[in-house]
Parts: sequence; C-alpha cells; structure tokens
Amino acid sequence: MQESPEMAAATDSLAQEAITLAAKLLSQSLESETAEEKKDAVKLAAMMEDPAGKELTFHLTDRILRAPEPKRAAQLFRALLQSYGAPRYLSGPDRLLMKLGSEVSRFLPTVVMPAITERLRRESRKVILPAEEKELTLHIERRKVEQAQVNLNLLGEAVLSEEEANKRLEQNLSALLEKTTNYLSVKLSALFSQINLTAYEDTRRELSARLRLLYQAAQTQQPPAFVNLDMEEYRDLHLTLDVFREVLAEPEFFKLRAGIVLQAYLPDAFPLQQELTEWAKKRVDKGGAPIKVRLVKGANLAMEKVDAELHHWELAPYDNKADVDANYKRMLHYACKPENARAVNLGVASHNLFDLSYAMVLRKKNAVENAVEIEMLEGMAAPQARAVLAEAGKVLFYCPAVNDVDFEAAIAYLIRRLDENTTDGNFLRDLFEIAPGNQAWEKQKQLFLTACAEQDLAPKGPRRRQNRSEEKLAIQEGPFANCPDTDFSLPANREWLAWNLEPAIPVLDTALRSAADVEEALLAATSSPWPQTSQSERARLLRQAAVELGNSRGQLIAIMNKEAKKAPAEGDVEVSEAIDFANYYAHSFSDPAWQDGLAHEAIGPVVITPPWNFPCAIPCGGILAALAAGNPVIIKPAPEVIATARVMVDALWRAGIPRDALQFLPLPDNEIGQSLITDPRVAAVILTGSSLTADLFLGWRPDLRLFAETSGKNSLVITSAADPDLAIKDLVKSAFGHSGQKCSAASIALVERSLLEKTSFLTRLKDATESLKVGPATDPASIVTPLVQEPSPDLLRGLTQLDEGESWLVEPKVDENDPCLWSPGIRTGVKAGSWIHRSELFGPVLAIIPFDTLEEAVTIQNDTGFGLTGGIHSLDPVEIASWREKVEVGNAYLNRSITGAIVQRQPFGGWKNSSLGPGGKAGGPNYVSQFITPRSPSLPKLGSQPAPEVTTLIEALSTNLSPEEHNTLQIAARNGSYWMEKEFSQEHDPSALKPESNQFRYRPVDGATLRLHQDSDLMDLAISAVMARLAGVELTISSGEQLPQDLAKAADSLGLRSLQESDSELSDRLTAHPLASLRTPGIPSTHLHGRNHHQPVTAHARLELLPYFLEQSLSQTLHRHGRVEEEL
Repeated sequence: MQESPEMAAATDSLAQEAITLAAKLLSQSLESETAEEKKDAVKLAAMMEDPAGKELTFHLTDRILRAPEPKRAAQLFRALLQSYGAPRYLSGPDRLLMKLGSEVSRFLPTVVMPAITERLRRESRKVILPAEEKELTLHIERRKVEQAQVNLNLLGEAVLSEEEANKRLEQNLSALLEKTTNYLSVKLSALFSQINLTAYEDTRRELSARLRLLYQAAQTQQPPAFVNLDMEEYRDLHLTLDVFREVLAEPEFFKLRAGIVLQAYLPDAFPLQQELTEWAKKRVDKGGAPIKVRLVKGANLAMEKVDAELHHWELAPYDNKADVDANYKRMLHYACKPENARAVNLGVASHNLFDLSYAMVLRKKNAVENAVEIEMLEGMAAPQARAVLAEAGKVLFYCPAVNDVDFEAAIAYLIRRLDENTTDGNFLRDLFEIAPGNQAWEKQKQLFLTACAEQDLAPKGPRRRQNRSEEKLAIQEGPFANCPDTDFSLPANREWLAWNLEPAIPVLDTALRSAADVEEALLAATSSPWPQTSQSERARLLRQAAVELGNSRGQLIAIMNKEAKKAPAEGDVEVSEAIDFANYYAHSFSDPAWQDGLAHEAIGPVVITPPWNFPCAIPCGGILAALAAGNPVIIKPAPEVIATARVMVDALWRAGIPRDALQFLPLPDNEIGQSLITDPRVAAVILTGSSLTADLFLGWRPDLRLFAETSGKNSLVITSAADPDLAIKDLVKSAFGHSGQKCSAASIALVERSLLEKTSFLTRLKDATESLKVGPATDPASIVTPLVQEPSPDLLRGLTQLDEGESWLVEPKVDENDPCLWSPGIRTGVKAGSWIHRSELFGPVLAIIPFDTLEEAVTIQNDTGFGLTGGIHSLDPVEIASWREKVEVGNAYLNRSITGAIVQRQPFGGWKNSSLGPGGKAGGPNYVSQFITPRSPSLPKLGSQPAPEVTTLIEALSTNLSPEEHNTLQIAARNGSYWMEKEFSQEHDPSALKPESNQFRYRPVDGATLRLHQDSDLMDLAISAVMARLAGVELTISSGEQLPQDLAKAADSLGLRSLQESDSELSDRLTAHPLASLRTPGIPSTHLHGRNHHQPVTAHARLELLPYFLEQSLSQTLHRHGRVEEEL
C-alpha cells in the first residue's frame, strides 16, 4: 500500500535526522581511530585496488589452513605466489618476506609454514574469538565493562554426521550450563546432520527435541540465558520458523524469551515477520514472554545464487540491493511500532551507519528504546562500533568463536567476512575511504534515502513459487533448458508429494507377454509408418511427451518408491532427467550444419532393454532417442520394474506417440525374451546393464547392432589439497546414494596417505556414513533404502567377506526382516589390484585405497578395465590440470560428487568396458545420430583449408582416384578441417553455468581400425584415412582376406599398416586395446568388442570424424562457499 503524503514527510524527516546522526558517528569514529586501525584500513583499501592480491588472500585462507602437513602447505603456497605474485597492498618489507618465505619453504617447510599459518590465524582473531574458556571469558568480561553484550556463536567442523551434531550440541549446552555466556546463537543445521525435507515432520520432531535441550539449559541461568536461532540457507527458512514456534508454544517455555533471525534480502521475510508478530502478540496476551527478531540483510546470497542456478530455480533473495535495503527499512518500521515491539523485540544488526542511525532515531520517536537493540559484528569496523556504542548506550556484538584445534572450520566465515569487506556497493567496502561530505559519503547517503523513500515498493512474498499441484506445463519453445527439480523446502510441494505417495500401486497391464505377442509386435514395428513422419512432427511429439511426463511426475515418483525402492528425492530427479531427454532429443539435427548435404533414414525397429536401477529415465531416454531418429521402438522393461515402465510409456502415448511406433512388451528372461533380441527384424538393441548381459546378447546374435552402457568401477581421488568437509560429503553421496545401485556410484575412494594418517578423515567418514538413515523406501526419512533384489554372489561377498589385510571401518549389516536392506559398509586396508578394486558390486560398499602421489592414484583409478565415471577432490590447480588430462573415464567430476549426470550438462557414457557400440553419450549432441543410416544427396558446403599433411595425403591417393572421387575427397577434407576447428578441437559448455563448468570434449582414440572386405569401396578407405589424419589418429587397415589390388595399393601409398586377420583375431586385438575404435562400413559378422561404428562412409565430417574420438564430459565446481572463481 502506498504511504500517505503525511507518512512520506515523516519518513523523510526521520531520514534527515538519521543522516545527521550518521555524520556525527562517522566523525567520532574517525577521530578515535587508533594507529593500528588506520594501518588496517589503509591495507584493506589498498586490497580493493589489487585484484591479484585479493585473490591470493582468499586462496591462502582457503587452502593453506587446511593442509595436513607443512610440506603440502608449502607446495600450495609457492604455487599461489607464482600465480598471483606478492600482493601489492602489502608493505615492501612484507612482500619481500613473503617472497623469501616462498623460496625457503622448499627446504624448510616445517619452519616457514607454521609461521605463515600462525600469521593467518592471528589476523583472523580480530573477527573470530578463541573458544577456549579462559580467553573467551576474558573477552566477554571486557565487553561487559564497556556496557556491551556478547552474542556467542560457536563455530566448528561442518556437521556431516550425528557425532559432529551431538558434539556441537554439547558445546552449546556446556556454554549455557557452565554460564560461559548468557546469549547464544545457533543454526538448526548445526544440531542435526540429517535434515531431510521430504521427511519434514521427522526432521522437525528431531530438531524440536534438540532445541528443547538448549532452552532447558538456558533456563538454568537466572535470569534465563537467551538463545537465538540463526538463519542461513533458504531451504531452512520455514523449518526454522516452525521449530521455533512449536517449541516455544510448549508450557515449559511459555515464559522464556528467545529469538530468531529474519533476513531482509528475502522478499518472504516481511510477510513472515507479520505472521510471527501476530503469533507473538497472542502469546504475550496470554501471559507469555515476548520473542525477539534479529533483523539482518542476509549473508548467504552467494550460495543462494549457486543453488538457484544449479537447480534452475528462481533466486529466492531479491536480485538487487535496492530492494534489500528498502525491505530492511520496511521491516524496521513495522518492528518499531509500539504495538508490535511489545511482543517482538528487535535486534537491528548492521554496520551501515545510516541504518543504525535510522534505527536509533526511529526507536526514540516511537518510545521503544527498551525493545529495540543495536547489534554489530565482533571485530568489524571497530572505530565505528565504539562510536555507536557510545551513542546507543548498549550494543550486542555477534561473536563467532572456534577452538584452536577446529580452526579450519572458521574458513567459510572468514571468506564471507572478507567478501563483505570488499564487495562493491557494500557500506563496509566504502568505509575505508568514507568521510562526511565526500563522494563515498554522498553515494551511500543517496542509497539510504532511496531505500527510505521506496520501502513500501519493494516486492513482498516469495519469489520462488514452484507448486507442483497447480503448475500448468507447456511445450518448451526455443533453446533447450533443463527441467527444474522439485524444491521440497516449499510447503505446497511437500503436500503434493505426501498426496502422491499415499495411494497403492494402481492396477496396470504389466502381465508378461507370450511368443505370439513378440511376433505381433515385430510385425507392427516393421510396418509402422513412423519412419515417414517428418522431423518437425517427431520433435513436436517429443516436446509434448515432456509435458506429459511432467504431468505424471507425482505418479512416477510414487511408483518408483514402491516398486524400485527409490527415495522420493531420487525419484524426482529421475523424472526431471526423463523430461530433459524429451526436450533435448527434440532438438536433434536442428542445427542447420547437420543438414549440410546430409540426409538420413531410420535403421529400423529398435529394442530397449533397460535396467531396474533407473526405471524411468534410462528407458525413456533410449525410447525418445530412437524415436527422434525415426525408428519404431519396442521396450522390454526390466521384470522388477514393469509398472514404472508402464506409467512412463502411458505418458508418451498420451503425448500422441503412436502405439505402433512405441510398443510395450514385458517379457520373461527366457527363450521368449531371447527370441526378441535375436530376431533379424530387430535393427538394434539399446542396453543398459552388465557387460555379461552384453556378451550374452552378442553370443546369441553376433551381428547385432548393440548400443550398450555396460558397467562401471568408479573411484574418487581425494588428495591432501582437498577440502575434507566437501570431499567427505560428496564421497558419502556418491557411494551410498540409492544404496550404491547407480552405475556411476563410487565404490573406491583413493585417499592420500597423509589424510588417512594425520587427520580425522577416516573417523569423520565413518561417522557420516553411520549417520545415514537406513530403512524402507516407504519411510520418507530413509536415505539408504533396500536393494531392488537380493545381493548377487559378488555383492554378497563384498558385503560380508574381507580379503587379506582388510578390515571394516564400517561393517555392513542386513536387516533381519528384509534380506534386501543392508546398511553401508566401508573397507580399509584394500590393496590396488585386489578383487574388490576390479569387481563391480552395485551395492552399498566402499573400499579405501591409500596413495602417496597423484600419479599413483591415477594409475590405480585407470586400472579397472572400466571407464565410466571418476572424480577428484583437490583445491590445487596443478593437480586438477594433471588429473583431467590423464583420467580414463567418460564422465569426470572435479570437486563434486560423481553421480547425478544431467542432460546436456554432463552427457553420460563411458570408455573401455563401460561401453559397447559407437559410444555416443546419452544426453549429448551425437547420441541420436547413432540410430540413423546417413545418406549423401549432395556434398557438404562448409569447409576450411586443411593442414599440409592432409593435402599431401590426398595427393598420394590422386593416381588411384577418378577426378570426381578426387574432388569428393578434397571436399571431405575441407569439411573435416572445418569440423575439427568448430567441434572436435573445442571444449563445449552449452549450459554456461557460473558456479559449475560442464565441458564436453573429444579425445582422440588410441588407434583406429578400418575393416574392409572384397567388395569395399576405395573411397571408404580414402575418406577414412583423411578423417583419421585430421584427428591425429593412427589408422590400421584390417581384412579377413587378401584385399583387392586397388585397395592394397592405396593403403600402401599412404603408409598405413595392413593386417589380414580373422574376425576372432580382430576381436582379440581390439579387446586388448580398449581405447581404440573400429570402423566398419557394413555390419560385422562376429562379436566385436569396443567402439564399433557401422554406418556407411560419407564425405560429411560431422559424422565421419566421430569414430576417431572418445567423448568426455568434465564437470567442475567453480565456487568456494558461493564465491565463483574462474579456476580452482
């Protein structure tokens, strides 16, 4: 509501009065500034003008303090100094000392690095107090003498486990019970490690129980100590408010005064303030104690931006500082009304002298001085704090404190404070050069006046309004965008989930079909008109399929929960992936470059044989890719999850995909199922399963065109340069998400020996793992749910039997009532090359293998026979650069979990024994092109000048070619050169996210073989030789019999190695070289391993270069605590 002219005039008068007071406070602070404070201010001001120095300071704080030993810290220190140079903002002597220390650290790291880390700790003690009782008590007493009070916030390790949560709770309880402090701030997320928003009521009950203990401890003091609930993440907003009100409503705490934080950068905050105030008024009217709101602007904006961008959610806070400042004033005005202040006292937390002055003027005007308190941060802007204290009479200082042994836990807070001091537009940023009347003063004054004038114009109410119950989905037009997952922090979405989880599995047609049904399906598929459907119509139907899958989200989550034993949050992500497949594959061939003289035909009926671990997304992706290429599809769902597949297929039929184009054919795994795979009318099979299943299919039918993602033995490397909090969190998620039943799951952790021997890494990993809730999938609190089927013999061995030298860090246990429900297990003492190192287990068991050097770790990581996913955790850019060039996996992850590939961001598929067929990645730019037969109605027009060695190669072939063939080869070479420059030599990141790079790139294969026969065309050899040369790949010519003279002569003129070998000899050779590829213009006659490309050879290099490259996705976290960096 627009304020009246009278109210506007009053507001302006208050603002002018506040400006006068702010000028007075600033002048007093400048006069009282000590020499040491002036020196610090000059240094910080100089840092603002020294970007490289600022970056170095951030990285020193973030990396050096974590290093487990001086030698490692010295390496990081030298690398940082080499990258950024000695900071210009330091004095000459300090810069010289830093450079000297860098050199001496090579020889005396145990002398130099402790001195540097001690300097960093000493500097930080200005804003973070020591939590040891003697030092802390002295500081609190000192503040009391100054008429100031301390609001103590005990920092500690990231709460990854219940052990750490209980430790933090005990620290806070002790501070209250031992009367160390009478004012305490704590986040609920520091008290419970297993906050699960899909199990909201369970989480709320557990948090309420823990908060109750704090309130009881507070009441042991007389008068009772004050407990303040901090806010940080948006996801915890409603949870914190609910727990706060629930516990304070209990008779035991009816008379207890307690507080909570509201963040003005959230447009939700003002309506919630009003709601909380009405609740508090009723409480006070009944004789209860008032509550207090600590009003802050919000300090988690950077992480909120990261969270929103990664999930494709609306940013929860305001997207501009002007609205934040205006909302802050609005909330301040509302809180200072006498009728509100009597029930909700206010803490005005800020270092902005205009805001603090405004609060002091307003509280005086409204005569609510006793209900409105000024609050500031300990150690920040000390001269201004003294001036405010003198004017206000009392100030509450927010004091973070940490024990010396846990000091690295304070790093995130330090970085946030450093960011606050140096961010443009922030009052503290200008404080280093501000004086009444100067330019910085006028800028801040105008910002203040604008906020006062516009306080009622700032939007109010949530920006994030996702509501699955009410959303109306529409076809995605324009460029591809990932589908947002469900935000379960929103009450409406939790209600939607509960409503969907209630019903039993609906009665569906899931009966297994007969041999007659197989014949009927094949007849329908071979006669389907789907191949004649236009590309634009197929794209339209795929986009409509995305809409119908979205409409079925709740039903799919529910049925996966009951049938596939998948936790709701895991099921929700899987539905998003299926929707993404539909929208992404609708764009197949939409780039005009694909149409550059190239046409294509369908290859024929495609059978989808998906797994049970991803019963919605994986089959849906295969179906939609094959349909996008014009092929009729028959899906044979996994027997364990037929109902899920049926719900998914029903959604696709509702979208308009014809039933003859998509047939649902559940079959038994016997001769009936085999008859479908072996029928020659089946043009191809898309399999996701084990390599044993792939071998089985090829044993049945050696000429089968098989596209298979087969297995993975995936590992995560953790070096001593890692952030251990993040590494443990991501390792637990990667190893035990969906009970380790993801093909991308981490079953090996390669951990640098110094981390294992000199830190608490193993203890914390053990505690974090044992904290996971193990239970039935129908319990929303369960994180580790039952296996879909009883353990296989290999998995049972992995869960129950140790090899020589091994021991259990965490021993797995089976539920006595459910043989499929196993708690997670972690083995230590595991040796490289052992059984568990190379055996895929597909369950909740993790092996720890130590290493001494990164080179050793990468060797072990690559030595499994598989190459699906792998990761590294390290903050050392040198290590990261080395690892990303040496790791042999299709999906590489850096400083993040190694599961959860997202369409387009991280196209998914492996190398070596993790893939059979051409190797195009699902959800990537080349996947659909695997399912076409290319035609070349005209030659490509796109081209660029090829390299001299390619021109020389063409000339060597000229005597064997007709003029027309020679021209075609030249055009192919020019087209190949163009695509090498545009596509194959580049790293692509179409998602372009700020906090995470997702690069898709091509790596040359380790040699390629062109399989020719008596009827082969010379142009097949010529074009293949050109493409291999462009790719920098050695090409071998293979044949089962002596080649015709023209082919042999051409191969000889090019200096190519020629081998005459049988199909079985070729197969054995390729098996021994898993990173090599095979190019066969025709369908092979026998079971051939590896990357097999069977399409006809054309002059179109966009397709023709693919056999000479491996596709690789690299996903790297680019932020630290929300602070986005270009390189880590």
